[in-house]
Amino acid sequence: MFAHPIHPAVVHFPLGLLLTSTIVDLGYLAGLWPEVHFAAWLMASGLVAAGVAVAAGVFDFRRLTEAQIPYAVRHMGAMAVAVIGYGVALYLRRESLTAGAEPSSASLGIAIASAAVLAVGGWLGGELVYRYGAGRVESEAPPQG
Repeated sequence: MFAHPIHPAVVHFPLGLLLTSTIVDLGYLAGLWPEVHFAAWLMASGLVAAGVAVAAGVFDFRRLTEAQIPYAVRHMGAMAVAVIGYGVALYLRRESLTAGAEPSSASLGIAIASAAVLAVGGWLGGELVYRYGAGRVESEAPPQG
């Protein structure tokens, strides 16, 4: 947007929502959080936000240099695995959204594994931006006046 990449601005929402859903799951497993459906709602919200981040990432992908593309593909692969994992975890606990049913151990395990992959994918995205300069706009010298 106006020569700035959109993807880095919107990725914080799915990352925060999805990782928080896993933190809530861990709190539930530890007996610190009694609500079983809250993590499912966070997960559903995070997956919607991930759709926006993916669309922005696809839009911004066209600006990458040839040297940056292999790093972007690794980032995209990790994020795809994480989002699919969270989607499966949410599907397995779909009753939690309305009936407050207990999440299965498979759903909890998949969510925890997806959080680890999501963290790696986020780190790869940070490397892409901060180390390899993806999205950086070469600015002109300020006007002399």
